[in-house]
Amino acid sequence: MRNKFNNKYIKLGATILAVVILSLMFNYTLEHRAEYQEFRTMIRNTLFPIIIGFALAYLENPVLNFFEHYLLTPLGKLMFKKGDDIRKFSRGMGVVLTMTLFLFLVIGGLYLVIPQIYQSLLKMVTEAPNYYDHVTDWIRSLDKKNSEISQYMLMASERIYSQAIDYINNDILPNMDKIVAGITSGIMGGLKFMLNVILAVIISVYVLLEKEVMVSGSKKLAYSFFETNIANQIIRGVRYMDQVFGGFISGKIIDSFIIGLICYTFMTIMQFDYAVLISIIIGVTNIIPYFGPFIGAIPSVLILLMMDVKHGVIFGIFVLILQQVDGNIIGPVILGDRLNLSSMWILFAILIGGGFFGVPGMILGAPCFACLYALVGTICRSRLSKKELPLNSEEYYEVDYIRPDSNTPVMIDHEPVKKGTAIFSFDKYKKEEAAKRREESEKKRKEEEKKYRESKNIGSGKAEEDGNESDDKNK
Repeated sequence: MRNKFNNKYIKLGATILAVVILSLMFNYTLEHRAEYQEFRTMIRNTLFPIIIGFALAYLENPVLNFFEHYLLTPLGKLMFKKGDDIRKFSRGMGVVLTMTLFLFLVIGGLYLVIPQIYQSLLKMVTEAPNYYDHVTDWIRSLDKKNSEISQYMLMASERIYSQAIDYINNDILPNMDKIVAGITSGIMGGLKFMLNVILAVIISVYVLLEKEVMVSGSKKLAYSFFETNIANQIIRGVRYMDQVFGGFISGKIIDSFIIGLICYTFMTIMQFDYAVLISIIIGVTNIIPYFGPFIGAIPSVLILLMMDVKHGVIFGIFVLILQQVDGNIIGPVILGDRLNLSSMWILFAILIGGGFFGVPGMILGAPCFACLYALVGTICRSRLSKKELPLNSEEYYEVDYIRPDSNTPVMIDHEPVKKGTAIFSFDKYKKEEAAKRREESEKKRKEEEKKYRESKNIGSGKAEEDGNESDDKNK
């Protein structure tokens, strides 16, 4: 008993100490924002290659497993006799093939895409006056009588064009020295970024080589710091997160690549301009659920509208059709129902994730919320099982309340609700208990009165019989 008493106050003191420390840290952060920003930047720059390296290893792991299980392990069994030699050969050659394929896709893709993007952007800048003429001709063709609406649209387009020219002449050209300095610092930042990327690739290689050691060490730490039951739950939760994140991210990358390829094929057949640039925009933004296709379609349609109104309208219709095909055919085939969430919760997760963390939050918000949803559901089912209550949500739809004494659900009585007499009956159970106690007390009182009357009647009857017997004796 004394140990329990001491443990209670030790936990209370530790909680109070943690709250005080966190409060002091929060106050210090508010008072020293500049130092905090520098510290956060330093931590972010330090952890950036490590985080990217682990992310690359996580994405490359399925490719490595494919090479190991289907190609290199059977080949290693033919070349070596010992199991360790087979494992080292398959792992080493698998990492080499995986990284070669990864670098080939990245470097080859950049070599093919960057010149096309540069040419598209250069063409957009040099032909800006022609775009303005196309827009004005289109506005005039809509209303040949030159009504007030068309005049207003022409004035608005002319104002936008003149403001763009003034911005170039007054802000960009006079500040070329600052722009050059910014480009120089950008080049230095780009060199740092390339160095971090190289470090991330090296880290990903080491992670792939030693992934079993890292997994075993993580499990060992979990079982050493937590109770066995809690450690088992943590490991199951991490395994579930791996299934959700791995399936969602890899599936989304494949899905977005297919969508970008379809878009490029369509634009090449229709001979639309900026096919590579627009296809990359559509493919990359498609990684974001729900909002991605529209985020990529709006600037793409505007670019084509400046070139040719007909092309812009046709492409807009094509994007709508492509989005429906992706949402109903391509996406379900590749992704399936990996998140196990309704559309409402996915939309909620995207809005919250995008509001707090921007584009990465919009991409990873749905799988993060799916894991949190599964965790809350597991805790909820466990607590309901201990209380011996129903586990399915559908069983609670018509429940008015649950009796605390027996844990039995009581269904809604719709008649009082229709009459407006039981809309806000939050203490309905207490009222019923009070009424039940009143009925029991009234019933008990009546029984006591009945017994009392019966006893009085019996007593009076005996008195009368005794009186009659005495009269008979006297006679």
